[in-house]
Amino acid sequence: MCAAKFEHKYETRLFINNEFVNSVSGKTFKTINPCTEELIAEVQEADAADIDIAVDAAVKAFHRDSPWRKMNATGR
Repeated sequence: MCAAKFEHKYETRLFINNEFVNSVSGKTFKTINPCTEELIAEVQEADAADIDIAVDAAVKAFHRDSPWRKMNATGR
C-alpha cells in the first residue's frame, strides 16, 4: 500500500566543502517513487571530477591549522 503523496522541496545538489553545489558536468539522475512511479526529484550526479573536488576539500579540512578543525561541532 502506498503512502499519501507529500509535497516537499528536496535539496538536490552535492554537498562539498560545507556548501551545496551543482555537479561539474551538470548531469542529473531521476529519483522515482517506487510505489507511485512518480518523479520525486532530479538529483545532481557526481562523477570523478566532483569526487576529486570533495577529496581535496576533505584533505584541506583535516590539516592541523585548518578553520574546520578549530570549529566546534555545531559549526560543522
